[in-house]
Amino acid sequence: MNNAIPFRQMNRPEPDISVEKNSDGSYLIHSNIAIGEFETNAASFWLRSAEEFPDRPFLVKCGPNEDWPELTYGEARDKANQISTWLLSKGYSEDTPILILSSNSFAHALLAMGAMQIGVPIVPVSPSFSLMSRNFEKLKYATDLVQPKMIFAEDGNVFANAINALDGNDFDVVTVGGDRHGGITFDDILVTADDGAVSAARSRVEHDTLAKILFTSGSTGMPKAVPNTHRMICAGQKMQELVSEPRDPIGDQSYVLDWLPWHHTFGGNVNFFSIIRLAGTLYMDDGKPIPGLFERTIENIKRIRPSRYSSVPTAYSFLLDRMEKDEELVDAFFDRVKICQYGGAALSQELFERMQVLAIKHTKMRMPFGTGWGSTETTGMGTAVYWEEDRVGLIGVPYSGVQVKLVPVSNKFEIRIKGPHVHTGYYKRPDLTEEYFDSDGFYCMGDAVNFMDLDELERGLVFSGRVSEDFKLANGTWVETGSLRLNLIDALDPLVRDVVIAGHDRENVGILIVPNEAVMKQAGENGFAADGVTSVVDTPSILDAIKGKLDRYHTENGGKSRFVAHALVMGAPLSADSNEITDKQYINQSAVLENRAELVERLYNEVSPPEILQFK
Repeated sequence: MNNAIPFRQMNRPEPDISVEKNSDGSYLIHSNIAIGEFETNAASFWLRSAEEFPDRPFLVKCGPNEDWPELTYGEARDKANQISTWLLSKGYSEDTPILILSSNSFAHALLAMGAMQIGVPIVPVSPSFSLMSRNFEKLKYATDLVQPKMIFAEDGNVFANAINALDGNDFDVVTVGGDRHGGITFDDILVTADDGAVSAARSRVEHDTLAKILFTSGSTGMPKAVPNTHRMICAGQKMQELVSEPRDPIGDQSYVLDWLPWHHTFGGNVNFFSIIRLAGTLYMDDGKPIPGLFERTIENIKRIRPSRYSSVPTAYSFLLDRMEKDEELVDAFFDRVKICQYGGAALSQELFERMQVLAIKHTKMRMPFGTGWGSTETTGMGTAVYWEEDRVGLIGVPYSGVQVKLVPVSNKFEIRIKGPHVHTGYYKRPDLTEEYFDSDGFYCMGDAVNFMDLDELERGLVFSGRVSEDFKLANGTWVETGSLRLNLIDALDPLVRDVVIAGHDRENVGILIVPNEAVMKQAGENGFAADGVTSVVDTPSILDAIKGKLDRYHTENGGKSRFVAHALVMGAPLSADSNEITDKQYINQSAVLENRAELVERLYNEVSPPEILQFK
């Protein structure tokens, strides 16, 4: 690829940071771009956009039919005020949270807006707590912890089992359709607005007023409850405005297609509030980057022609597989998209290069990619790559108002963070708060980083995996799981979606391969039998192709910590219910290794069957 070809212009500032090295080998890094003042109430974003563009679509519900329902900014403001009026009349306050069971919808958005603007916190929980559980353990835990006054479900029939499982609690039940469960319909809470009462309640909201409580995925034990204040949300949006997404609702209107769920911080904080701040239009994607559903995303891209495309790396793998064969899709995608963004996991360099080949062919320019690093505890914000960059794997530099501390661990650094967007403690769990904050008040996420270039520190940080995921082989050699995983995804592209690294206290590294959709189809056509988590792919042509790619990888990666001695292709999909994969398609390495321990043992069996690839 010709790196002299310019990127599409982003009009973003250059990175400007200060770096201080301490005597203990740690570093302190902060942005030199001051954050300044920012809004007190997150409602300020939709009040401004509704005043300026009352008839502009705010949310559009995508679907297989031609008619897509729209919710304008003016309608959203007015209905939110109606809901606020009802909540005030029923005595709702900061001490009476609203538990939201359903996924993204107009009603979900309106209830969230009506509640948050008057200081009533919302608690959107993953629908998997309600729809993919037999005992509703996580849902009951969340309910007992936050003690909601209302349970909201889009469909009373779909969520009937979950609502019934919470029977005996004293709360309002609000549903849009289906069984009312003796409760209230959504239309019942759309009462005549008392603008004076709503305005007075809105003015009482302060920076430290609780806006929402988000739960982590709960991949190990019960999910942690993270309070999100209006300060955190508003500070995060100010950071975006300063360096990555300045507001220009007339000259640069945003059209975003998004499937990310609102119970996650990136979908529910970064994307939801940024589209409101920008007075853009959010198209609620009825597709998802999983087999069988991504076709809907493809059709929606063709119709919408988004100005920004943001998703997880898995989505780019699906997208590029299709774009390289579909000229209509390519034309629609590059029509007005100005930047691609990814998060939740690292994008492979191979996918980045494939996108550039298409971008140069169809636009005569390269496509800029943005990414960053953050978590539920940091409102999705932390560091970002917002400039033109030729390689992936970076997480950038701190946003305005953010300070990070790098603490040396082996040959890399644990990254810690502090700022107005970071929570100050887990909800009703002081024990967890003490565990995850250091003595200087930095939140310790457990992620590892390195500098991209020690001679040019402003080039930013490179993600180096989870500190806890690294392990030693039997001979004491450290295996850096994060970087190894990314290199292997590159080497095996386009046959794989991801890899899981094994080898703790073993003689060699082994990998469990997550195949892509085409590989799974080919395996199925050749008689592959899905027998749960122990199933593997044994199709000779597939194994030969993977072996060839690993042979080429080994020519440059012969060291003990990088060489793959054992490999197999998993035949059963990853399970969200078993915490193997999150709603954002991020793989929990430890959960996969634990759930599929039998496959790990087969990897290292001295008498290996043909489906286990061995390398020496």
